[in-house]
Amino acid sequence: MIPINKLTLHDMLDNLSLYIGLSDGLIKLPVPEYFEIKKKKHPIPKDLKELTDNLCYGQRLYMTRHEDNDFGSILRVVCGYYYSLSMNCKFDEDNALLFGKYVLNCKVKYLYPIAMHLMSLVGELAEREHKLLYREPSKMEKAAGIEKLNVYSELTALDFLSDVLKCDIPAVLLTPYNECLVRFMLAKEQNLYQERYIELQRAEQESKHKFR
Repeated sequence: MIPINKLTLHDMLDNLSLYIGLSDGLIKLPVPEYFEIKKKKHPIPKDLKELTDNLCYGQRLYMTRHEDNDFGSILRVVCGYYYSLSMNCKFDEDNALLFGKYVLNCKVKYLYPIAMHLMSLVGELAEREHKLLYREPSKMEKAAGIEKLNVYSELTALDFLSDVLKCDIPAVLLTPYNECLVRFMLAKEQNLYQERYIELQRAEQESKHKFR
C-alpha cells in the first residue's frame, strides 16, 4: 500500500480493493489553506459568496450535475471550480473534463476535504436557489402536467437567459452566475406581480357585477 502522504486519486482508482473504507477517514480531514495543482497554489472559497463570485453560469450547471460515484463527484466539483482558475482561461466543459488528468495526480489527503467542502457549498447554492426561485405550481398547472417540463429545466433556463441577455447560449454559459441569478429573481417577481394584478382585476370585476 502507498503511504497516505503520497497517495493520489489515481492510485486509489487503480487499487480500490486496497483502500476500502479509506474515504470515510479522508473526508474528516481539515480543509487545507490552498489547493495546489500544476505547481500553482489557488485559494479555497471560504463561503458561498466567495464561490459564486468566481462562477460563471456554465460552471454552475457543470458542478451541480449528478454523478453515480464519489470519484466522479470529486472530479466534477474540483475540475468545475479550478479549471478556469488554474488554466487562466474561460470555462469550457470539454476542457474541464480533460483537466481531470491533473486532478487525478493530486494527493487524496488534500483532495478529499477540498472536494467535500466544495460539495457542501454547491449544496448551499442549490438550497438558496430553491428558496429564492421556487414557486409552488397552481392546481391548474399541476392538472396540466407541469411536472413533465422538469426534465427540460436546464434548457428552459438557458433559453430564458439567452432571451433576456440578448446573446447566444455559449455567451450565456460564460455570464457571471450572480448576474444570471438576479435575472431569474427579477423574472419571478414580475410573474408574481402579474398574477397578483390579474387576481385584483378579477376581484374588482366580480365586485362590480355583484352590485349591478
